[in-house]
Amino acid sequence: MLFKSGLVLFISLALVFGFGGCGKKEGEQEGESSEQPVKESVVPGEMVLIPAGEYTIGTDTPKDSDAYPAHKVNLPAFWIDKYEVTNFEFQSFSIEARYAGEGVKEGKDWRVFVTQNNALFPIQYITWKDAEAYCKHKGKRLPTEEEWEAAARGPEGFAYPWGNEWMDNKSNTAESGPLKPVAIGEYDDVSKFGVHDMLGNVREWTSSWWTLYPGNPKKDPNSGKKSHIVLRGLSPNHRGKMAKLWDRSGIIPTYVGDVGCRCARDATAQGK
Repeated sequence: MLFKSGLVLFISLALVFGFGGCGKKEGEQEGESSEQPVKESVVPGEMVLIPAGEYTIGTDTPKDSDAYPAHKVNLPAFWIDKYEVTNFEFQSFSIEARYAGEGVKEGKDWRVFVTQNNALFPIQYITWKDAEAYCKHKGKRLPTEEEWEAAARGPEGFAYPWGNEWMDNKSNTAESGPLKPVAIGEYDDVSKFGVHDMLGNVREWTSSWWTLYPGNPKKDPNSGKKSHIVLRGLSPNHRGKMAKLWDRSGIIPTYVGDVGCRCARDATAQGK
């Protein structure tokens, strides 16, 4: 009965998703002759290649930051999702894999928040294992926090996706007003590598266990204990102006709340 209900919802979301895509293309065609720039088409599941290289991770100020100190890391090339995983994508996975989610056991079912009107909103209320299961089903994995930060800060190591200075209304954070997630790609929250919604919309799971960086003088009982997972990014109720892309936090892997995900994949000679 649960599976049948999920199938009905899946079909409804598919209709919304399909019609939404057609409408967007028509709108773009109509606007081609106007002076307004044509907005990029949103393709859920699309990936961006992040080149191999040396990237700056963390910050040297302030010294009491969990992201202290700044350090260089050499990363091999990798792919990362251009957008956060959507309700539509996670619902499709749930039906295909007959996967409910860990939050169901705690009475926090992500499906309660999925409607026909938010098919392209980022998934929330999934645990770390839920996010891992989704990415594995797609032949991908969760990004490490170093990969996430490199994709967000770009080759220049910016503080924000667009540069080092704060700009209003560029990301879905508390300053913008909605105070809730919106459809992926709605804001100009785009890194130099073309990865969207890295600062705002929802916080995101990584594959990394919470550990303070070498050289950080803070005392943290959870550091290195494999009890907490690193989260990156902000929720819509967080103030983006007070944050930076190097900010990080740790939370228990069974947490269910305003956290979603995006996936990554190793780069190979064959491409994706």
